[in-house]
Amino acid sequence: MTTVGLKDIALSSPVLLIGGGSLLMLLVDVFMGKREWPRAFLAMAILLVALISLGVFYPPFQAGVMAFNGFVYADVFSWLITLLVLFGTMLTVLIGMNVLEQEGIESPGEYYSLLFMATAGAIVFATAAELVTLFIGLETMSMALYCLCGAALRSRRSSESALKYFLLGSFSSAIMLYGIALLYGITGTTLIEPIAEALSRTDTVLAHCSLALILIGFVFKIGAVPFHFWAPDVYEGAPTPVTAFMACVIKTSAVGAALRVLWVGFGGQVLFWSGTIWYVAVLTMILANLVALRQRSLKRMLAYSSIAHAGYMMMGFLSRGTQYDGGAAILYYLVVYTILTVGAFSVVLAVTAKHSANPHSDDISRFYGLAERNPFLALSMAVFMLGLAGIPPGMAGLLGKFYLFSAAVKANYVGLAIVGVLCSAVSAYYYLRVIVAMYFRESDGAEKFELLEPSVALGSVLTLCVIGAVFLGIFPSALYESAAAAMVHF
Repeated sequence: MTTVGLKDIALSSPVLLIGGGSLLMLLVDVFMGKREWPRAFLAMAILLVALISLGVFYPPFQAGVMAFNGFVYADVFSWLITLLVLFGTMLTVLIGMNVLEQEGIESPGEYYSLLFMATAGAIVFATAAELVTLFIGLETMSMALYCLCGAALRSRRSSESALKYFLLGSFSSAIMLYGIALLYGITGTTLIEPIAEALSRTDTVLAHCSLALILIGFVFKIGAVPFHFWAPDVYEGAPTPVTAFMACVIKTSAVGAALRVLWVGFGGQVLFWSGTIWYVAVLTMILANLVALRQRSLKRMLAYSSIAHAGYMMMGFLSRGTQYDGGAAILYYLVVYTILTVGAFSVVLAVTAKHSANPHSDDISRFYGLAERNPFLALSMAVFMLGLAGIPPGMAGLLGKFYLFSAAVKANYVGLAIVGVLCSAVSAYYYLRVIVAMYFRESDGAEKFELLEPSVALGSVLTLCVIGAVFLGIFPSALYESAAAAMVHF
């Protein structure tokens, strides 16, 4: 094996370890049979080893570095996205400890294996420097995710969410693949950077058609309007740990991949796709926030919240270059969004886990008087809701929106920034409504609705997310400067 081959393996060690860990989970589960064994601890050990390898091999991750003959990016941006994907997966594993059976998941070994497959696919999807590799990562991630959504085999809602996601996801993948095929026919290459050079010498209708088809696939995975219809039903029907995984890890991967393809591969066609992104961002922010106002299901409300936040992040897509800092704003926002969203779904899990078979287990009435029944859960949820709304003490969420809106203003998208501010103000209603339900509404029989006592793992995640939400709001500079440095040589 050559030195180059060893370097490639080192740079791709996290995805190789996660992929190998997925197979290991299956093998051990088969040999152990029906005996009880600490699957979650093995999953955490694999994730820790992957994170350690990412830290150990950080120095080679520099601007312009690629692995496997230019098929995978290994720059600082890829390193940060990989770190965030692994961090989100670790939080998902922690919140699911000891509650998978209550969520209807009867095969935890297969669950963790699929979770790792989806994680490995997400990393490949976000770091691919070549479109066929990107598509393989997308399909690996998606196929595992379809199964995860239906992991609660005896739940009709879970099966329904898996089927809906599978059908709609298959269509979006096929559309993206057709766009890649058209692009290859025009340029003669599937490598992202050579595509940009080839497109600079041609400006055909087919080039714009291929971009439109590829953009449809990205908008679907990000969960933005008009390809957002799957999100509320899938988020509501899937087991709550899977919903949290989709809301943070999958969105992070999709945003990272879209940034790379649009800014690098289609940078010369910015006048074509920027208009589309503008309309998508406006429609996403307005529609998602308005529909969220009417939701009583917390999971559906958080689904529309996730769609709205996708609209905010898409504002950053229009702010290319270090002079606008749109990329740094998106990276900072992804970290904050991951912390707040996983934290919010963790509280929903604690409230609903023992009654997951009840189709109305996440109704807002279940949160009435939560401050009396469990002050820790109520306080944590209040911090997350305020953070997502961008209201102190959720300063991290406020600063995340400030960075995005500021980048849009710098790029001369003042109208878009104004729409974002107004939509953010509207969102405060449905976030604050949860706080009112917990602190100012009487239990109304909800005390009979037994809560899940937070385990050490779940309590640790909630504590970590609360601290992160407050700390990143008080000391944002280190994270934002790191994100800005990653985008200098993007």
